[in-house]
Amino acid sequence: MYFLSKLNSQTRHLGALQCHFTWGLCTNPSLLLHRRDKLLDICPDESNPWRGQIYNLLGFLQTRLGHYDEALSLFSSASEALRGPELLVNYSDLAWLYDERGEPAQSKEYLRRVEELKRDHPTDPAEELLLPEVLAEKAWTLINFNLQKRVAAAELFERALEQQPERVEWRSSQAIALMSVLLKVQRAHEEDPENMYLSVAYLRQRVKRGEQVEEQVAALMPRIVERAHGSYSGLKPALRFYRRTNAMDMAIYWAEQALEKHPDSRYVKRCAALCYKWRVLFQKDGASKHHLLEKGVALLKEVISLYPDTALGKEIDLADLYAKSDPAKADEMYQTLLQRRMEPPKTQMLYNRYAKHLWYNLTLKFTEDQGQGVSDLELRVQVNDFLLRTPEI
Repeated sequence: MYFLSKLNSQTRHLGALQCHFTWGLCTNPSLLLHRRDKLLDICPDESNPWRGQIYNLLGFLQTRLGHYDEALSLFSSASEALRGPELLVNYSDLAWLYDERGEPAQSKEYLRRVEELKRDHPTDPAEELLLPEVLAEKAWTLINFNLQKRVAAAELFERALEQQPERVEWRSSQAIALMSVLLKVQRAHEEDPENMYLSVAYLRQRVKRGEQVEEQVAALMPRIVERAHGSYSGLKPALRFYRRTNAMDMAIYWAEQALEKHPDSRYVKRCAALCYKWRVLFQKDGASKHHLLEKGVALLKEVISLYPDTALGKEIDLADLYAKSDPAKADEMYQTLLQRRMEPPKTQMLYNRYAKHLWYNLTLKFTEDQGQGVSDLELRVQVNDFLLRTPEI
């Protein structure tokens, strides 16, 4: 029984890692061989900034082709080429490789190295951040593994560049990923200029290429507000543009304009609730002011009642807003949600968000007691337990 418990614990650790083995990559043998040949043609020499990542992906391909010795050699080459937090994916891959080779002690050693790297390069779970090096490698992998996922890759590069905008190789790879997408969106936009959703999508693609489009978005907003009651109005992507440019007050302004124009639209209320959530939770400048918090809570309660069958995410958002002013109420809501029976993906989302809620409580407690050496071990154990059950996607 003890052995099985240890085995299950190690399996959970492996499943929570960010690496090629957990990114849902296709393992069709013919595709693997095709991708292997393509990667070998890239020539991972000293001058290639993606040399380590090329070795990592080749190692994964060889693993899935059943060539474990070749895979180990490639992963070792990646270890030599990579530095610092770039090694996180590599060590995670090696933990998986050794586990599949039936060498649990070696696998455990690389799990230890992963945890050591995470301690040396921490991120804030409350901000849903992964290390930019991990985001960039996942994005690069998607570009080179599945051409249909270029948009997802571009989004990952965007998140990485928000943290490290000076990484030119990331920006160049993002531009390559977006090139074909932008041309298609541009053509569709030119053929259907009255489609506001498409217009906003086109402007967002231009932003990702480094263009300034604030004036164009502002010019579109009155037209978007006019038809905001429908989900193809372009309202939500426009509001997300304002979030990405840290103009969340402007997002709230336009959401309120849409509410005034369409007071009975549940979709507009959903978008407005999203804006208030962003403002309160993510803008660290006193954004949890009482009136913002009250408005956000009221909107979320209404949205939950309007979407009774699909409201789990909004219920979690409501609990997180309560955490800003009434922690006991937030805990009560989470405990109620944890008692529900739900499908595995929903359970995973709930566990992940609850872990971040616990982390918020832990960091808040540390801030309040800073200098006194306070460490709530039980709370830390809870955080780790829920995070292990919920690998970041």
